[in-house]
Amino acid sequence: MPFDTLSPFSSTGVISIIKIVTLAILAIYIIFTFVILVQVRVMNRIFTETFASTVLFFLALGNLIFAFSLFAVALAIL
Repeated sequence: MPFDTLSPFSSTGVISIIKIVTLAILAIYIIFTFVILVQVRVMNRIFTETFASTVLFFLALGNLIFAFSLFAVALAIL
């Protein structure tokens, strides 16, 4: 098979590796956002600021929901 200069990533092996690496990075991002959520909960126990604590918790929770949604969409597309 001759090398096509217009599409260097036409090999199915390279595309599969890119898909696996992308899903692995998104899985690491989910773990990272879960750690952020836990840290925000611990911080809220130490500093009892009602409005700021609530806002930060919901921002962290929204980030975690977004990470799961992004992983699900990537899993469906890839």
